[in-house]
Amino acid sequence: MKVLSLAHAGMKVKDMDKSLAFYCDGLGFKRKFTLYRDESDKLPWIEYLEFGDQQFVELFYSYEERKEHPNLKEYYSLYHIALVVDDIHEAAAQFKEKGIHMKTDLVLGPDHTWQLWIVDPDGNEIEIMQYTEKSFQLVGK
Repeated sequence: MKVLSLAHAGMKVKDMDKSLAFYCDGLGFKRKFTLYRDESDKLPWIEYLEFGDQQFVELFYSYEERKEHPNLKEYYSLYHIALVVDDIHEAAAQFKEKGIHMKTDLVLGPDHTWQLWIVDPDGNEIEIMQYTEKSFQLVGK
C-alpha cells in the first residue's frame, strides 16, 4: 500500500454558521457539498469544504450538546492542522482585514518556513505556512 495524500480533516463544530463563515469567508475555502447520512434524513450531517486540488475539510454538525475540548497541548490527540499558502504576508493582511485573530506573529521557524497561527471558532489551532527555498519540508535537513 502507498498512501497518496491526506484526504481531509474532520471536525465537529458547535456553530456551523460561524464555522462556515470562518473557513469560507475568512480562509477562502469553497463549499463542495452537503452530506446526509441517508436519503431519508432531513438534517445535514457534514459540510464538505474544498481548499485545494482534492483537499477537504469536513465540518460535522452537532445536534447534541457537547463539552468544550480542553487545552489539547495537555493531551495526546490531534494537535493542529497546517495550511500552506502562496503569500503569508498577504494572508496575514487578509486575516487582519477580516477580523481573524492571529494567535502569533509572523515568524521564520527553525525549519526555515514562514508561519503564523490562527484559531477557528471551536478553538482548533491552524498553522499557516509558506515554504522558502531552505524549508526542511522541501530540502530535508
